[in-house]
Amino acid sequence: MRRKNGKRKTGLKLLLLMVLVMCGLLTYNKGEAAKKEKLLQDKKTSYETQLSSAKERQKELEEEVAYRQTKQFIEDSARSHLGLVKPDEILLREAE
Repeated sequence: MRRKNGKRKTGLKLLLLMVLVMCGLLTYNKGEAAKKEKLLQDKKTSYETQLSSAKERQKELEEEVAYRQTKQFIEDSARSHLGLVKPDEILLREAE
């Protein structure tokens, strides 16, 4: 009879040990999953910021393209780069 009780106690101890090991592994995995989730959330935030910046830059470039297709841009470029003036204008320059 004693021997059966001893086996029963040993079996319960092993079962308890296995349950504790499983609990430990689950806790560890939960912590690792939380770290990974935080890392992924940080990456998502970073990518969203980059996307927002890229969209702003795209809008600026689209506005610049639209401006460069206007007569005003052509006029301004001709005046500043080539020194051209309209027929009824007089160009004044500073003395050197």
